[in-house]
Amino acid sequence: MEAAKITTTEIRDLNEWRQTVASRLLPLSIDSDDVEGFHATIQGITVNGIRLFNITATKHRLERTRRLAQGSADPFYSISLQLKGTSTIEQNGNTATLQPNDFAVYDSTFPYRRTFADDSQTLVVMFPQQLVNLPPRALAEIAGLGISGQHGLGAIVAHFLVGVADNLEAFQSSLGLSMAHSLVDLVSAAFSEKLGVVVPHRSDAHLELTMRIRDYIISQLSDPELGLNQIAEAHFISTRYLQVLFREQGTTVSTWMRERRLEMCRRDLGDPLGQADSIRAVAERWSFYNPAHFSRIFKNAYGYSPRDYRLNVLHGHDSSFGVSGDQAP
Repeated sequence: MEAAKITTTEIRDLNEWRQTVASRLLPLSIDSDDVEGFHATIQGITVNGIRLFNITATKHRLERTRRLAQGSADPFYSISLQLKGTSTIEQNGNTATLQPNDFAVYDSTFPYRRTFADDSQTLVVMFPQQLVNLPPRALAEIAGLGISGQHGLGAIVAHFLVGVADNLEAFQSSLGLSMAHSLVDLVSAAFSEKLGVVVPHRSDAHLELTMRIRDYIISQLSDPELGLNQIAEAHFISTRYLQVLFREQGTTVSTWMRERRLEMCRRDLGDPLGQADSIRAVAERWSFYNPAHFSRIFKNAYGYSPRDYRLNVLHGHDSSFGVSGDQAP
Protein backbone atom coordinates (compact mmCIF):
# COMPACT_ATOMS: atom_id res chain seq x y z
CA MET A 1 0.00 0.00 0.00
CA GLU A 2 1.32 3.46 -0.93
CA ALA A 3 2.23 5.61 2.08
CA ALA A 4 -0.31 8.29 2.98
CA LYS A 5 0.80 11.91 2.61
CA ILE A 6 -0.26 15.06 4.45
CA THR A 7 -1.47 18.03 2.43
CA THR A 8 -1.96 21.56 3.77
CA THR A 9 -4.02 24.26 2.04
CA GLU A 10 -4.64 27.87 3.11
CA ILE A 11 -7.71 29.60 1.68
CA ARG A 12 -8.93 33.21 1.85
CA ASP A 13 -11.97 33.00 -0.40
CA LEU A 14 -15.32 31.57 0.74
CA ASN A 15 -16.20 30.15 -2.68
CA GLU A 16 -12.85 28.39 -2.87
CA TRP A 17 -13.46 27.03 0.63
CA ARG A 18 -16.83 25.62 -0.45
CA GLN A 19 -15.16 23.86 -3.38
CA THR A 20 -12.34 22.53 -1.21
CA VAL A 21 -14.72 21.17 1.42
CA ALA A 22 -16.91 19.57 -1.26
CA SER A 23 -13.95 17.79 -2.87
CA ARG A 24 -12.11 16.72 0.28
CA LEU A 25 -14.87 16.22 2.85
CA LEU A 26 -18.54 16.49 1.79
CA PRO A 27 -20.67 18.84 -0.34
CA LEU A 28 -22.01 21.43 2.13
CA SER A 29 -23.83 24.72 2.05
CA ILE A 30 -21.42 27.20 3.71
CA ASP A 31 -21.97 30.85 4.61
CA SER A 32 -20.33 33.56 6.71
CA ASP A 33 -21.32 37.00 7.99
CA ASP A 34 -17.82 38.21 7.10
CA VAL A 35 -17.26 36.97 3.55
CA GLU A 36 -14.44 39.45 2.86
CA GLY A 37 -12.53 38.53 6.01
CA PHE A 38 -13.06 34.79 5.80
CA HIS A 39 -10.03 32.54 5.81
CA ALA A 40 -9.35 28.89 6.61
CA THR A 41 -6.55 26.33 6.65
CA ILE A 42 -7.00 22.60 6.17
CA GLN A 43 -4.34 19.98 6.86
CA GLY A 44 -5.38 16.47 5.89
CA ILE A 45 -4.35 12.89 5.33
CA THR A 46 -6.25 9.83 4.06
CA VAL A 47 -5.39 6.40 5.44
CA ASN A 48 -7.09 3.58 3.52
CA GLY A 49 -10.43 5.38 3.27
CA ILE A 50 -10.26 7.07 6.69
CA ARG A 51 -9.83 10.84 6.27
CA LEU A 52 -8.32 13.03 9.01
CA PHE A 53 -8.42 16.83 8.86
CA ASN A 54 -7.08 19.56 11.11
CA ILE A 55 -9.14 22.65 10.24
CA THR A 56 -8.89 26.27 11.38
CA ALA A 57 -11.39 28.84 10.17
CA THR A 58 -12.97 32.17 10.99
CA LYS A 59 -16.62 32.15 12.09
CA HIS A 60 -19.04 30.58 9.62
CA ARG A 61 -22.07 28.31 9.27
CA LEU A 62 -22.48 25.12 7.30
CA GLU A 63 -25.37 22.85 6.46
CA ARG A 64 -25.70 19.38 5.00
CA THR A 65 -29.12 19.88 3.42
CA ARG A 66 -31.52 17.03 2.78
CA ARG A 67 -30.84 17.32 -0.96
CA LEU A 68 -27.08 17.06 -0.44
CA ALA A 69 -27.43 14.19 2.05
CA GLN A 70 -29.59 12.18 -0.34
CA GLY A 71 -26.99 12.59 -3.06
CA SER A 72 -24.31 10.91 -0.93
CA ALA A 73 -22.68 7.96 -2.66
CA ASP A 74 -20.80 6.51 0.31
CA PRO A 75 -22.12 6.59 3.89
CA PHE A 76 -19.64 8.15 6.31
CA TYR A 77 -19.61 9.06 9.96
CA SER A 78 -17.58 12.09 11.00
CA ILE A 79 -15.99 12.61 14.40
CA SER A 80 -15.60 16.30 15.22
CA LEU A 81 -13.36 17.35 18.11
CA GLN A 82 -13.44 21.01 19.15
CA LEU A 83 -9.87 22.20 19.72
CA LYS A 84 -10.36 25.98 19.92
CA GLY A 85 -13.47 28.16 19.99
CA THR A 86 -16.99 26.77 20.27
CA SER A 87 -19.49 25.28 17.86
CA THR A 88 -22.94 23.71 17.77
CA ILE A 89 -24.15 20.74 15.77
CA GLU A 90 -27.76 19.78 15.08
CA GLN A 91 -28.73 16.39 13.67
CA ASN A 92 -31.48 13.80 14.17
CA GLY A 93 -33.20 15.97 16.75
CA ASN A 94 -30.00 16.22 18.84
CA THR A 95 -28.16 19.49 19.48
CA ALA A 96 -24.65 19.52 20.92
CA THR A 97 -22.64 22.58 21.96
CA LEU A 98 -18.95 21.75 21.77
CA GLN A 99 -16.37 23.47 23.94
CA PRO A 100 -12.63 22.71 23.59
CA ASN A 101 -12.02 18.94 24.03
CA ASP A 102 -15.71 18.05 23.48
CA PHE A 103 -16.56 15.89 20.48
CA ALA A 104 -19.55 14.62 18.52
CA VAL A 105 -20.36 12.24 15.67
CA TYR A 106 -22.57 13.05 12.69
CA ASP A 107 -23.91 11.02 9.78
CA SER A 108 -23.33 12.01 6.13
CA THR A 109 -26.62 10.41 5.02
CA PHE A 110 -28.84 12.71 7.13
CA PRO A 111 -29.11 16.52 7.15
CA TYR A 112 -27.21 18.45 9.80
CA ARG A 113 -26.23 22.02 10.69
CA ARG A 114 -23.05 23.35 12.28
CA THR A 115 -22.40 26.86 13.54
CA PHE A 116 -18.96 28.22 14.45
CA ALA A 117 -19.68 31.43 16.37
CA ASP A 118 -16.05 32.56 16.44
CA ASP A 119 -12.62 31.60 15.14
CA SER A 120 -12.17 27.88 15.65
CA GLN A 121 -9.90 24.88 15.27
CA THR A 122 -11.45 21.44 14.75
CA LEU A 123 -10.24 17.90 14.17
CA VAL A 124 -12.56 16.05 11.77
CA VAL A 125 -12.19 12.32 11.16
CA MET A 126 -14.36 10.79 8.42
CA PHE A 127 -14.68 7.02 8.18
CA PRO A 128 -16.88 4.48 6.36
CA GLN A 129 -19.89 3.58 8.45
CA GLN A 130 -19.16 -0.13 8.30
CA LEU A 131 -16.16 0.50 10.58
CA VAL A 132 -18.41 1.35 13.52
CA ASN A 133 -18.81 -1.56 15.91
CA LEU A 134 -22.15 -0.59 17.48
CA PRO A 135 -25.57 -2.31 17.47
CA PRO A 136 -28.32 -0.92 15.18
CA ARG A 137 -30.23 1.13 17.76
CA ALA A 138 -27.03 2.83 18.93
CA LEU A 139 -26.18 3.71 15.32
CA ALA A 140 -29.59 5.34 15.01
CA GLU A 141 -29.05 7.47 18.11
CA ILE A 142 -25.45 8.69 18.05
CA ALA A 143 -25.75 11.28 15.26
CA GLY A 144 -25.55 14.76 16.76
CA LEU A 145 -24.84 13.59 20.30
CA GLY A 146 -22.03 15.39 22.11
CA ILE A 147 -19.50 13.86 24.50
CA SER A 148 -17.79 15.98 27.14
CA GLY A 149 -14.01 15.80 27.10
CA GLN A 150 -13.78 16.93 30.71
CA HIS A 151 -14.29 13.68 32.61
CA GLY A 152 -14.55 9.90 32.40
CA LEU A 153 -14.00 7.95 29.21
CA GLY A 154 -14.77 11.11 27.21
CA ALA A 155 -11.68 12.79 28.68
CA ILE A 156 -9.50 9.80 27.78
CA VAL A 157 -10.77 9.77 24.20
CA ALA A 158 -10.51 13.57 23.90
CA HIS A 159 -6.84 13.54 24.98
CA PHE A 160 -6.14 10.86 22.39
CA LEU A 161 -7.89 12.93 19.69
CA VAL A 162 -5.93 16.05 20.69
CA GLY A 163 -2.76 14.00 20.23
CA VAL A 164 -3.99 12.95 16.80
CA ALA A 165 -4.58 16.58 15.79
CA ASP A 166 -1.09 17.55 16.94
CA ASN A 167 0.59 14.61 15.20
CA LEU A 168 -1.11 13.88 11.89
CA GLU A 169 2.29 13.11 10.42
CA ALA A 170 2.36 9.93 12.54
CA PHE A 171 -0.35 8.51 10.28
CA GLN A 172 2.15 8.52 7.39
CA SER A 173 3.90 5.55 8.99
CA SER A 174 3.18 1.86 8.45
CA LEU A 175 1.12 1.93 11.65
CA GLY A 176 -1.21 4.64 10.33
CA LEU A 177 -4.06 2.27 9.47
CA SER A 178 -3.93 0.53 12.84
CA MET A 179 -3.95 3.89 14.64
CA ALA A 180 -6.89 5.11 12.58
CA HIS A 181 -8.94 2.01 13.41
CA SER A 182 -8.02 2.37 17.10
CA LEU A 183 -9.28 5.95 16.97
CA VAL A 184 -12.65 4.82 15.59
CA ASP A 185 -12.92 2.09 18.23
CA LEU A 186 -12.14 4.52 21.06
CA VAL A 187 -14.82 6.96 19.92
CA SER A 188 -17.29 4.07 19.51
CA ALA A 189 -16.53 3.04 23.08
CA ALA A 190 -17.27 6.55 24.36
CA PHE A 191 -20.66 6.56 22.66
CA SER A 192 -21.45 3.03 23.79
CA GLU A 193 -20.84 4.17 27.37
CA LYS A 194 -23.09 7.21 26.92
CA LEU A 195 -25.88 5.08 25.42
CA GLY A 196 -25.42 2.19 27.82
CA VAL A 197 -24.84 -0.48 25.17
CA VAL A 198 -22.32 -3.32 25.03
CA VAL A 199 -19.86 -3.31 22.14
CA PRO A 200 -18.67 -6.74 20.95
CA HIS A 201 -14.93 -7.35 21.07
CA ARG A 202 -13.13 -6.76 17.80
CA SER A 203 -9.73 -8.07 16.77
CA ASP A 204 -7.35 -6.16 14.50
CA ALA A 205 -6.19 -9.40 12.90
CA HIS A 206 -6.99 -9.54 9.17
CA LEU A 207 -8.85 -6.22 9.47
CA GLU A 208 -7.96 -4.96 5.98
CA LEU A 209 -9.39 -8.07 4.32
CA THR A 210 -12.49 -7.89 6.50
CA MET A 211 -13.05 -4.27 5.49
CA ARG A 212 -12.76 -5.15 1.80
CA ILE A 213 -15.32 -7.90 2.33
CA ARG A 214 -17.63 -5.50 4.16
CA ASP A 215 -17.33 -2.99 1.32
CA TYR A 216 -18.29 -5.75 -1.11
CA ILE A 217 -21.30 -6.77 0.98
CA ILE A 218 -22.49 -3.15 1.15
CA SER A 219 -22.25 -2.87 -2.64
CA GLN A 220 -24.32 -6.07 -3.09
CA LEU A 221 -26.71 -5.57 -0.18
CA SER A 222 -29.87 -5.36 -2.30
CA ASP A 223 -29.16 -8.76 -3.89
CA PRO A 224 -31.47 -11.30 -2.19
CA GLU A 225 -29.20 -14.14 -3.33
CA LEU A 226 -26.14 -12.73 -1.60
CA GLY A 227 -24.70 -15.43 0.65
CA LEU A 228 -21.58 -17.02 2.06
CA ASN A 229 -20.55 -18.78 -1.14
CA GLN A 230 -20.76 -15.67 -3.34
CA ILE A 231 -18.92 -13.51 -0.80
CA ALA A 232 -16.17 -16.08 -0.25
CA GLU A 233 -15.68 -16.76 -3.96
CA ALA A 234 -15.41 -13.02 -4.70
CA HIS A 235 -12.46 -12.83 -2.29
CA PHE A 236 -10.83 -16.19 -3.11
CA ILE A 237 -11.29 -17.60 0.38
CA SER A 238 -13.28 -20.47 1.85
CA THR A 239 -16.65 -19.95 3.55
CA ARG A 240 -15.09 -21.30 6.75
CA TYR A 241 -12.35 -18.66 6.67
CA LEU A 242 -14.96 -15.99 5.89
CA GLN A 243 -16.84 -16.96 9.03
CA VAL A 244 -13.62 -16.88 11.06
CA LEU A 245 -12.92 -13.30 9.89
CA PHE A 246 -16.30 -12.09 11.09
CA ARG A 247 -16.04 -13.96 14.40
CA GLU A 248 -12.79 -12.07 15.00
CA GLN A 249 -14.87 -8.89 14.74
CA GLY A 250 -17.39 -10.10 17.30
CA THR A 251 -20.19 -10.94 14.88
CA THR A 252 -21.27 -13.33 12.11
CA VAL A 253 -21.68 -12.74 8.38
CA SER A 254 -25.46 -13.19 8.50
CA THR A 255 -25.89 -10.94 11.56
CA TRP A 256 -23.77 -8.19 10.04
CA MET A 257 -25.68 -8.34 6.72
CA ARG A 258 -29.04 -8.30 8.50
CA GLU A 259 -28.06 -5.26 10.59
CA ARG A 260 -26.89 -3.34 7.52
CA ARG A 261 -30.11 -4.19 5.67
CA LEU A 262 -32.17 -3.05 8.65
CA GLU A 263 -30.23 0.21 8.68
CA MET A 264 -31.01 0.79 4.99
CA CYS A 265 -34.70 0.10 5.69
CA ARG A 266 -34.62 2.59 8.57
CA ARG A 267 -33.18 5.27 6.32
CA ASP A 268 -35.66 4.61 3.53
CA LEU A 269 -38.61 4.68 5.93
CA GLY A 270 -37.45 8.05 7.25
CA ASP A 271 -37.03 9.61 3.81
CA PRO A 272 -39.86 12.10 3.06
CA LEU A 273 -39.31 11.61 -0.67
CA GLY A 274 -39.99 7.90 -0.31
CA GLN A 275 -43.41 8.11 1.35
CA ALA A 276 -45.07 6.63 -1.74
CA ASP A 277 -43.24 3.35 -1.11
CA SER A 278 -45.13 0.93 1.09
CA ILE A 279 -43.40 -0.54 4.11
CA ARG A 280 -43.52 -3.89 2.37
CA ALA A 281 -41.80 -2.43 -0.72
CA VAL A 282 -39.04 -0.94 1.43
CA ALA A 283 -38.54 -4.25 3.24
CA GLU A 284 -38.41 -6.26 0.01
CA ARG A 285 -35.95 -3.78 -1.51
CA TRP A 286 -33.51 -4.94 1.17
CA SER A 287 -34.42 -8.64 1.02
CA PHE A 288 -36.97 -8.92 3.83
CA TYR A 289 -39.86 -10.83 2.27
CA ASN A 290 -41.83 -11.85 5.37
CA PRO A 291 -43.71 -8.76 6.68
CA ALA A 292 -44.29 -10.17 10.17
CA HIS A 293 -40.64 -11.21 10.53
CA PHE A 294 -39.44 -7.83 9.26
CA SER A 295 -41.69 -5.94 11.67
CA ARG A 296 -40.51 -8.05 14.59
CA ILE A 297 -36.76 -7.73 13.97
CA PHE A 298 -37.08 -4.01 13.14
CA LYS A 299 -38.83 -3.37 16.46
CA ASN A 300 -36.25 -5.48 18.30
CA ALA A 301 -33.47 -3.38 16.74
CA TYR A 302 -34.94 0.12 17.09
CA GLY A 303 -37.75 -0.08 19.65
CA TYR A 304 -40.40 0.95 17.08
CA SER A 305 -42.47 -0.97 14.57
CA PRO A 306 -41.69 0.10 10.98
CA ARG A 307 -45.07 1.86 10.76
CA ASP A 308 -44.63 3.78 14.02
CA TYR A 309 -41.08 4.65 13.11
CA ARG A 310 -42.13 6.13 9.77
CA LEU A 311 -45.00 8.11 11.33
CA ASN A 312 -42.84 9.48 14.14
CA VAL A 313 -39.98 10.54 11.90
CA LEU A 314 -41.99 12.01 9.04
CA HIS A 315 -44.30 13.93 11.37
CA GLY A 316 -41.57 14.96 13.79
CA HIS A 317 -43.16 13.29 16.81
CA ASP A 318 -40.01 11.62 18.06
CA SER A 319 -36.79 13.62 18.03
CA SER A 320 -34.64 10.58 18.71
CA PHE A 321 -35.15 9.34 15.16
CA GLY A 322 -34.56 11.32 11.99
CA VAL A 323 -34.61 15.07 11.42
CA SER A 324 -37.98 16.74 11.68
CA GLY A 325 -38.86 19.29 9.06
CA ASP A 326 -37.52 19.80 5.56
CA GLN A 327 -34.06 21.29 5.58
CA ALA A 328 -33.60 21.36 1.85
CA PRO A 329 -32.65 24.76 0.48
